[in-house]
Formats: sequence, structure tokens, C-alpha cells
Amino acid sequence: MGETVSVLLLCEDSALAAALQAQLNSRGRELLQLKPSELLAQPHLADGAILVNALLTPGEPVTDAVVDIQAELISAVGPKLRCYLGLSDARVVAALDREEPVAENATPAPQGQDAVRLAAMEEQLLSAPLQALILRTGPLIATDGDNLLSAFIKALKAGQALGLDDSQQSAPTPVGDLARVLSAMIDQLSCGALCRGIYHYQSSGATSAYAFAEVAYAHAGQYLATPPDISIDGDGWGWVMDSRVLRCERLLRNFGIKQLAWRSWLPKMIKTLCEDDCDERL
Repeated sequence: MGETVSVLLLCEDSALAAALQAQLNSRGRELLQLKPSELLAQPHLADGAILVNALLTPGEPVTDAVVDIQAELISAVGPKLRCYLGLSDARVVAALDREEPVAENATPAPQGQDAVRLAAMEEQLLSAPLQALILRTGPLIATDGDNLLSAFIKALKAGQALGLDDSQQSAPTPVGDLARVLSAMIDQLSCGALCRGIYHYQSSGATSAYAFAEVAYAHAGQYLATPPDISIDGDGWGWVMDSRVLRCERLLRNFGIKQLAWRSWLPKMIKTLCEDDCDERL
């Protein structure tokens, strides 16, 4: 048996943290979730560990404080780590042509202050003297928290009329699917995989927010008393700003991790979101 590699998680998204915890537990691995201050106060925890920095979920504001926290982590515990895996998103390539999915080797083209800071964080990590990986993803969907799926189902249950954007394409990614990918990456990094650089992961299936809502209702209709009142509205609900469709070829090539379709995750997720209104609890 090889050595057990510790996995440390910095994450404020409870849905993602719980999903990653479940994935690692299913593989017999333990996950230690920390605040940055707790890790900085106990730097010995980083000895030979894999650090997953998921403090920024797609669309979240990127403050100078978040950039400074990463710089402090790199300086204080970076040399102790086996590797550092940071979560990022498509805002760093927002200004590129939207007709084609964005490749991993595309030159960053941030648009807006948050995107500029996020691109700076990527560069900060990639230039550090440690094994560093960046996983761009998003937008994320889950059965709790602030995301398009949970908000949409809540609105449907309340009988609200909704307008949704049908122009911007993205690929919604269930937190369970992202956790599956992170767990598989962690397994291989623990075994000495020397992968570095930028990777992409989104669940397969580019779609607009309106088309996504139609699919979601196809599953949710059985739980609802009245059909939804949804329409196309360019100023209505949509994906988080600067969402893009990302190519995920490098993850498959280097880690052997395949994309799964977001559609396959929806039935169970929607049942969870709707079952409070069901007569029968399963």
C-alpha cells in the first residue's frame, strides 16, 4: 500500500463541499474542509497534501482580498503541498469569439474587473514554484444554494411567470458531476500524476437558459399542479455573466476523465427539489 495523501478543501459552497465529501468517502478517502485562516495557522496540515481551492464558484465576485489570500497560501504552504488545484471559470476568456467552444490553451481575454482579477489569480498560481493545476468550470447547478435550477423550480412551484434568455449558450454542470471529476483528478494526483496547467470541465450539452428550463420542466411537470408560464426574454433569467462553452479535451487526454451529460443528472435533482410538494415521500 502506498502512502495516504491528505486532501484539503477550501470551499464556501456547501453543495459542492458536500458532493466532494461524498465522492471521496465512496473511494475511502478523507477530506478536511478548512478556512484559509485555519490552514495558515496550521501549515503542517499541508505536508504532502493536495489542496483544492474552491473558494470562488463561477460568477462570484473576485475581490482583492481573495487574490491576496491565494498569494499568502502559495507563499506559506505552497512548498509543503504535493499539488495545488484551483477552481476558476470562463470569465478569463470572456472577450474571445463566442462562436466556438474555448480551448484550454486559449490566451486569456478577461473583460471586467472581476475577470481581470481571476486571470491574475490563474497566472499567480501557474507561475508559482509548485505543481499547480487550474480547473475552469461552470455554471454550476445544485439542489440548494443560489443557482438557476433551484431558483427555476422554486419559481415554478410558486406559479411565477418567467422570462428566460435564449441567446447565451453555456453548459450547466451539476455539483455532483464536478465533484466526480475533482475526485478522479485527486486519485491520480495522489498516485504521482505530474499533470500541470489549465484544464476545463463542464457537463456535456451546450444550451441556453430557456432551452434548459424547458428540459427541466419536462421532468418537473409531474410534480406541479399547473403548467409553467415561461417565455423567451433577452433581459430575463440566464446563465451567470460571461458564461461560455468550454472544450474539455485536455482532461480526457491527460486524466482519462470523460464528460457526462447534465441531462442525466436532472431527474434525481428535480425530484429532490420538488418532493416537498409530493404526497409520497421516497
